[in-house]
Amino acid sequence: MRGSTKWLWQRISAVALVPLSYWFVITFLNLLHASQNQKIDLFSSPLSKFLMVIFFLIAIFHARLGLKTIYEDYFTTSQVKIFSLITDIVLFLTLIAVIPVLFI
Repeated sequence: MRGSTKWLWQRISAVALVPLSYWFVITFLNLLHASQNQKIDLFSSPLSKFLMVIFFLIAIFHARLGLKTIYEDYFTTSQVKIFSLITDIVLFLTLIAVIPVLFI
């Protein structure tokens, strides 16, 4: 991916994350005082499931782009490969941790 393409995708994902981040924070602040049934109802809602998955997918994509750019700016080519692999593994495990939300 060219630098200008990465820059564009970084900006697009950042713009998408702004409203999703507000939703995410407000939702979880409201869950602090919610009953167990209210929490289950929230995660049973198709809209909440969709927004949660979209939020994490875009956040992971955005994080990967940003970290890869940092790696390319400050590390050698061999170090970029190693750190990119570690980052991909951690972000994949994060995604795997989010998947169970779909089955609530």
